[in-house]
Amino acid sequence: MSDDPPPDGEPIPEVLHSFYEERPFLTCTRCGESLADFEDGYRISKYFKKGEVLIEYALCMPCLMRMLEESSEESKRNLEQFHADHHRDVSGFHDCAFCEKTQEDARDEEFGIAGVCQGDRMLDSAMICIDCMEAMHAVLSEETTRVWRRFREENFPGVPSDF
Repeated sequence: MSDDPPPDGEPIPEVLHSFYEERPFLTCTRCGESLADFEDGYRISKYFKKGEVLIEYALCMPCLMRMLEESSEESKRNLEQFHADHHRDVSGFHDCAFCEKTQEDARDEEFGIAGVCQGDRMLDSAMICIDCMEAMHAVLSEETTRVWRRFREENFPGVPSDF
């Protein structure tokens, strides 16, 4: 019997595995490095509409932080204010992190989920309904919108430009 403390978090649930590759994410979508190599962990994001995966990606924390740093100061302030005004103390994939909606309540069954992971463990999770995603997008500057549009175009050819 081992005296090691139990690992933090829980095993990464299958809903956060890559739908397209039919396995757990192995590399960062942006830099291509092995996710297992990042001590600070990584975030997996997936977007669904009517039960279908529209887009999915995993970003190591250094890439995620670089993308956030590329955001305008205006967007950073606006998003911070949005979070301060709306963030709810919930986790998991059922309830929206910003409003009272559940997955079932989301318009067109459209929502995003995210998991903060380290190694093969999920440390935190959240669901965001389409209405809250659109509200967050509305507070972004054009400069920040271009950063995320470029990420999408570079990594997801064929995804509609208005996604």
